[in-house]
Amino acid sequence: MKKSLRVIAIALMLISLLLLVPSGINTAQAEIIEYKLTEKKGVKLQADGYLYEEGEKDPYAYEDPSISIRIEKGRIYETNYVAARVKIANATQIRSMMASSYYSPSTLMGTSIAKSVNAALAINGDYFPARKGKIYVARQGKEYSNMCNGEYDVLVIDSEGDLHIIEKPVFKKQNGKVVQDDMGDFKAKLEAEDRTIVNGFTFGPGLVINGVRQTGYVDHDNAALTSAQRMCLAQVGPLEYLCIVSEGPEDPGSVGLTLEQFSELVASFEGVQNAYNLDGGSSSTMVFKTGGHNFDKINSPNNPKRRPLYDIIYFASAYQPD
Repeated sequence: MKKSLRVIAIALMLISLLLLVPSGINTAQAEIIEYKLTEKKGVKLQADGYLYEEGEKDPYAYEDPSISIRIEKGRIYETNYVAARVKIANATQIRSMMASSYYSPSTLMGTSIAKSVNAALAINGDYFPARKGKIYVARQGKEYSNMCNGEYDVLVIDSEGDLHIIEKPVFKKQNGKVVQDDMGDFKAKLEAEDRTIVNGFTFGPGLVINGVRQTGYVDHDNAALTSAQRMCLAQVGPLEYLCIVSEGPEDPGSVGLTLEQFSELVASFEGVQNAYNLDGGSSSTMVFKTGGHNFDKINSPNNPKRRPLYDIIYFASAYQPD
């Protein structure tokens, strides 16, 4: 009888220990870091994390215990597109990096910026110098501009890694006093949920807002009615994202997409909650390592035109093996 009780006690103890072990991507918590906002470089990527189709020299995916990236290709309206599905372990892995500084902006090729930070995947940002003085800009927890004039939708990435689209916010003063500050109201709402703004971008417009596809676009500094290259960042779940980039008329075999067509493409992916249109045209850049582990622009492969960027949005691995 005593022996049976000892066996039962040991079994219960083993079960309780197993229940203490976390499951899924967080199994090796000691090996998955959380970045500081001011961190300038991601951890080194794992060479064996790249996945290849049989007979292909370029990878279609990267995976380690902290991040999963899957590259897909498709075609719509006589135009090629690339979609990257990204899942990360913690919110500090979705980040931004400027080519230089906000106050003295200059450009670098997207591949160079991505390489400098060890990006697992990177896309272009919002071309912030073009609209200085009338936009919202925040990078890695620092707010640079809050002069919204009600013309542009704003994308915010918060400290939990969630995307929010604020529709045409306004910062307005009368007689030196703030009479309308939509971004202030939004920040107060975030703070009530114990969240803060980490990154804020102004290009737009929103393509999908709170699960609803947007339509009826008009041309407003975004060539809405023109068939062009397009780029968007979307969220499909907690710490799960989609980056979608389409080709344009300068790409052999493609005609490009209007914003209406692009929003249709983006909304066709299951689970899109919020999706935001970023800078397009020749600035449309998606960087991923290819054969030989080089940081390469993987969209528009047959178009030799490359435009340097002011900044990128990127995803970093957080996995550090022992």
